[in-house]
Amino acid sequence: MMILKKLNLNKIIEKIKFEAFKKHYWVEKTSSKYNLENFINRFKEKYISTELIRIGGEGDGGYLVPNILKNISYCYSPGVDFTASFEKELSEKYNIKSFMIDASVNKPPLSDSNFQFLPKYLGSFTDNKFITLSDWIYETIGSNELGKILQMDIEGGEYDVLIFEDSKTLASFSIIVIEFHSMGNLFQKDFLKMVSAIFEKIYKNFSICHVHPNNGGWISELDGIKVPHVMEITFIRNDYLEECSNNENIVLPNKLDRKNRKNVEELIMPEIWWKKKK
Repeated sequence: MMILKKLNLNKIIEKIKFEAFKKHYWVEKTSSKYNLENFINRFKEKYISTELIRIGGEGDGGYLVPNILKNISYCYSPGVDFTASFEKELSEKYNIKSFMIDASVNKPPLSDSNFQFLPKYLGSFTDNKFITLSDWIYETIGSNELGKILQMDIEGGEYDVLIFEDSKTLASFSIIVIEFHSMGNLFQKDFLKMVSAIFEKIYKNFSICHVHPNNGGWISELDGIKVPHVMEITFIRNDYLEECSNNENIVLPNKLDRKNRKNVEELIMPEIWWKKKK
């Protein structure tokens, strides 16, 4: 009887999948709890408490970064849109030159002698409309090895970029700040595999020093596991850890964190991602 019930259930599931497919929807089994917990435990393992400062103002566009900007000469900032407060503060306080690209606007919203703008999208190939991160670096500073920071908010395009670029290109940056979108899809097994591979590529040379859920998104939960849909994550290259790590307990939200959207309730990063057992 149990076998017949299972067969009937499988037929029902296949019918649902087929009907959804005809409507241009794809239905698949969720990630196993074991695999998702492994990803989160790896994230927590790579999370190191460091001295942080806030750059870019109080709301959206402001990020927490390790206090090593004295070693930074260039900022690469894809995804300009309607704010450039991060790049403006880097210029005014630290004389850091920002290379900015975004094909959705004609120019940055702010002017500054340290800004160089290109109306293209960052992507996994280079043509008239797109450019890869490695090509962009080569076209702007060549093989210059001075310190760089990558601040990337490109509405989901980060996955194309991070799949394409190798760990050597990423390791040319001292700090990487990325807003990861659609992270609720970690409950889908294929998305989890892709993101796991991306994070392991980053982990070769970096540790996590901050995470903040963007309250423009939401938190999904399944089997007791909570995942923010949009996460701002700051990575620090491991050769700076001795200088910056402070051996303090991680506490979130950080005292420097601010809401991305003022009139929306703040989201708190679930403890499973950062709170370590004593």
